[in-house]
Amino acid sequence: MTSNALYHDIILEHFEYPRNKCTCEGADASARGANAMCGDDLLVSLRLDGAGGGLDQVCWDGHACAIGEASASMMTEAVTGGSTDDARRWVTSMRGLLTGRTQDVAPDLDLGDLESLEGIKQYPVRIKCALLAWEAFEKALSLAERKRVGMTAAE
Repeated sequence: MTSNALYHDIILEHFEYPRNKCTCEGADASARGANAMCGDDLLVSLRLDGAGGGLDQVCWDGHACAIGEASASMMTEAVTGGSTDDARRWVTSMRGLLTGRTQDVAPDLDLGDLESLEGIKQYPVRIKCALLAWEAFEKALSLAERKRVGMTAAE
């Protein structure tokens, strides 16, 4: 591990070898997360499973700092294959982890690599970097769910 808590080896590894950095084929929705202050710009796309209660695929693309890209990479691994309800719990938990609101972190979630981001709460200006993909994911998830409800109502 490096001496700077901001750049744990895990964060650097996800930055150098990002997971799911692409655009989902046949995405149900996508949303952009941008930070004009530093130029970070990420697009998160997702595809719901056939029943609409789970996440078949979650992807991201774009560019950000090491923290932003690593967080996006870890996010896709955490939420892909899970339910949409669990995905929302992940978003709330990550906000809690990164802002020091430990009561918001679901105790039953296995944070895994995401735990390496906890030290970022010591650097308030970098919290937005770590949350950028999560906020875009939350927007895309809401869009996909609204589309799915609209499609079901039209059938």
